[in-house]
Amino acid sequence: MATTASTATTTTASTATTTTTSTSTATTTSTSTTSTATTTTTSTSTATTTSTSTTSTATTTTTSTATTTTTSTSSTTKTSTSSTTTTSTSTTKTTSTTSPCNRFPTPVNYSTGSNPYSVVAADVNGDGKPDIITANSLSNSTSVLLNTGNGTFAAQVTYPAGARPTSVTSADVNGDGNLDMIVANYNADNINVFFNTGNGTFAAQMTYPTGSNPNSVVSVDVNGDGKLDIIVANLGASNVGVLFNTGNGTFAAQVTYPTGASPTSVAAADVNGDGKPDIIVANLAASNIGVLRNTGNGTFVTQVVYSTGSFPSSVVAADINGDNKTDIIVTSQGLNYVSILRNTGNGTFVAQANYSTGSGPVSVAAADIDSDGTRDIIVANTNANNVGVLLNTGNGTFDTQVTYGTSSSPYSVTAADVNGDGKLDIIVANRAANTVAVYINKCN
Repeated sequence: MATTASTATTTTASTATTTTTSTSTATTTSTSTTSTATTTTTSTSTATTTSTSTTSTATTTTTSTATTTTTSTSSTTKTSTSSTTTTSTSTTKTTSTTSPCNRFPTPVNYSTGSNPYSVVAADVNGDGKPDIITANSLSNSTSVLLNTGNGTFAAQVTYPAGARPTSVTSADVNGDGNLDMIVANYNADNINVFFNTGNGTFAAQMTYPTGSNPNSVVSVDVNGDGKLDIIVANLGASNVGVLFNTGNGTFAAQVTYPTGASPTSVAAADVNGDGKPDIIVANLAASNIGVLRNTGNGTFVTQVVYSTGSFPSSVVAADINGDNKTDIIVTSQGLNYVSILRNTGNGTFVAQANYSTGSGPVSVAAADIDSDGTRDIIVANTNANNVGVLLNTGNGTFDTQVTYGTSSSPYSVTAADVNGDGKLDIIVANRAANTVAVYINKCN
């Protein structure tokens, strides 16, 4: 059953700060965060998948692909801001249980705003290099760090967001060829859409209402009109909202669909092979995921539920066994593992296989880290202060994780080739340290 929510406000904020963000050609990221259970999403190019979500009792972050933005406008407010922050580059040492080709040596850390809950990699200035965007939940801002060209990043440029931004994604919502920025504001019950001016700086934001506590956002063309729409997981309302792109980067009022309790992370992917993106949502308080199939015109049927471990906080969709069918990867924060649900071929899923992680897996991404043509798993273990890499054996099963140390409270993870060497690097948002860390892939 679908309900329509009316829209009311459009807020525009002009910014004087510049920032840059770029993404690798092989990653898909979804990230989302919440106050009681949080998750965030972000999307870039298409070969790695990442998802992250965070919560106060259970945390996780997520990321997603394609982009779409939401809702109609009736009043406009202009705010102008110009905030630029400089970012430090400190290094932290990594540790691993084993060292398969010493994949990720010491990372470089870059300053962000306060409490970066969500991270995405996207080429925001069109130079072919992935830049970094974070949603900073305690400073009510986003940070854009431009890639200098060799895999290092300039100081952040910040843009004001709404109250408690917990999820960010990037997509070209107005069709001008430039990646725009979409942010979910958990405490404001809305999303912001920032148009890219064309050089990696962003114009005044537009604001669209959502349901209660929007925790995760993705952008994808759900109705096949060639325009990127927006899907948001409304954690407090226990539903997902779909905001259709009207054609110029503005959005109609959300249409909502019921989910399980506390949807904390959302992803979009074609799970039944009909060419239409379906919705996958992690229902944190219900300990399950829901799959809502696209009817073909951008409306969705009632969710089909699959059990997970406790506190599923982050979800991504990716073909992990090379059968050209989209599988599901979800973190179970309460049991410290990731679960794989394999697609049977018609959009239904078989019983999960579980793989141990570190303590508090709040965010997950899928990316081909060792360049063997199969998707590996990357997970941010927030309580253990590390990231885990689980290599795909080639048939959709995974090796034991190898861990790499992070700064305090890693909450969101994604992957992108930041230095142009053809290998996917790892990017982690460290919530308590107010940094993003970049791990360069050194695998031969």
